[in-house]
Amino acid sequence: MTRIDIANIRQPGRLRSSLCSLLVSICVSSYIFAAYWTNKAGVSLERTKINDQLSFGSPHHLQLLRHNNDTSSASLGVGAATSNLSGTTEPPQNPAQNSSNLSNKRPSGVVYQYIEPPPINLTARAQLIAGHKFRLGLSDLSKNNQTNTTTTALCGIVKDAENYLDEWVDYHFGLGFHTIYIVDNSETHELKSWQDKRRNAGYFVRVLPKPGTSTQMYSYHMCAAEFKNDHTFMAFFDVDEFLVLKKHDKVDDMLVDHLSEGSLAISWFIFGSGNTSMYAPQPVTKRFLYRDGETPETRHGNQWANVKSILKLEDYGNYPQSPHSMKTRRGGWKDTSGGGSFDKIGATNKDRPTDVAVLHHYKYLSPKEFHWKSCVRKTVDDKFKECDGDKQESSVSYKGHTFDDTAWKLLKKNVPKYAMFDEFEDFM
Repeated sequence: MTRIDIANIRQPGRLRSSLCSLLVSICVSSYIFAAYWTNKAGVSLERTKINDQLSFGSPHHLQLLRHNNDTSSASLGVGAATSNLSGTTEPPQNPAQNSSNLSNKRPSGVVYQYIEPPPINLTARAQLIAGHKFRLGLSDLSKNNQTNTTTTALCGIVKDAENYLDEWVDYHFGLGFHTIYIVDNSETHELKSWQDKRRNAGYFVRVLPKPGTSTQMYSYHMCAAEFKNDHTFMAFFDVDEFLVLKKHDKVDDMLVDHLSEGSLAISWFIFGSGNTSMYAPQPVTKRFLYRDGETPETRHGNQWANVKSILKLEDYGNYPQSPHSMKTRRGGWKDTSGGGSFDKIGATNKDRPTDVAVLHHYKYLSPKEFHWKSCVRKTVDDKFKECDGDKQESSVSYKGHTFDDTAWKLLKKNVPKYAMFDEFEDFM
């Protein structure tokens, strides 16, 4: 602060100059003090916003938001990442960064590397349709957004499961699914070359890279939020789950009949290892033909009531609470009967109708495959699964109870090239 000399009192000019200096010093000090507390309050507000997102954001997303917010605090907000109440993260404004690879203003509000795929080869697409190489849900799928057209997409997360991926994709395209979105949980975007080859061959596939310990819910939320305006419905299945339609040829027709709003729960049949012991280069739906039964005596474990979901996308209600059910803003959960006896988060349905649609869940595969994927590779949450004592013994020894080759027959009918495997019994 400016020092006022008593001798200056007798000199009015000098007095006025000293008073002005004093006022300037007070103003500058007040501005610095206000700026400090304003920035501190802004940081506090930003942390409050982050806490508000706990109910909808994944733990990984929350961690990244906190990291970005700490960076913002250190730099007084200049060029730092911020987030808004909707959960959208705005990354630092660094001209050196490639904007196409940023998660800036993604509809899902989650943080992941967004990479545009190459365009679909529409010439190859037309040849697929003309050649009837597989049955299509629509006569022309060259446009994603067709007026008054129902389309159904499929979303799944894949971790080190390339050997099983083509059959799963072909099978569901054969049921008329329009687009298949795959969250790639590998560390180096290993499925990019697979995606590019498929798109060049005319297939509507899209791989979204998301390494790390991402959960299924995180991935399902990404798919639903990113592409909710591109399709009418979206199914959320794993690569070992195959939808079997009992009364419809096409998935769109089944959903128009049974899903007017909300989310449709599809129950499981769990398939055992049969008489296999190790991996063989044959389709999963051909190798494993014995499942659990429908009576209490023939059910396998406590998983008989589990379901997976197909969602009417306009009713999406944000981040799911379970990989077995999707949160809805209206309509809730229902099964193909129009009702259902669900738990509080919609993950199980004790009624479990299977007369219209059911999921064939090839959970165990052969004993060696199950051990590898559950106890060596681990889950997408980086956890071991059923690897201890009695649980492991029960898992690897389960062979199934009831013969059921429905999915294998559907695959051969809808994608005829697979019929060739009936000639190869070397590995069975």
